[in-house]
Amino acid sequence: MEQSNTQQTPQGKGMGVAGFVISLVALVFYFVIAIVVAGQALLGGGYGLGIFWLILCIAGTGLSVMAMMKLGKTGGKKGLAITGMILGLVATIFTIMLVMGISKAQQAGDMFGDKFKKEMEKGLNQSMDSLSKAAAKSIDSVANQH
Repeated sequence: MEQSNTQQTPQGKGMGVAGFVISLVALVFYFVIAIVVAGQALLGGGYGLGIFWLILCIAGTGLSVMAMMKLGKTGGKKGLAITGMILGLVATIFTIMLVMGISKAQQAGDMFGDKFKKEMEKGLNQSMDSLSKAAAKSIDSVANQH
């Protein structure tokens, strides 16, 4: 007597695992990425790595949500998919705050940098004027002695 396996296997399990792993990696390495992106921004670079990390976080969250929906239809366990979705959402929120913060800091730095540059030029011009006046007085005093 042959038994046929008519039970449908839950679909979306692999997608749930992938979403969980991507979301976990995105959250665990967020702090390293945040330091690198902040360093790049301080050195005058962009924050392209932050944008890439945001896309990675959204991909992990999306995979987890799709897996959760598939597993719900086929009756599979959704534990990893739910965990991946939560981790992905947290990583996404952190990364959005990072990108927005770096953007605001760069804008403030640009304003500060322009003001600093203008003040430095002003101070340099004043110093050059003082130096040229002092040099002219010295030349006049030497010329009057002879």
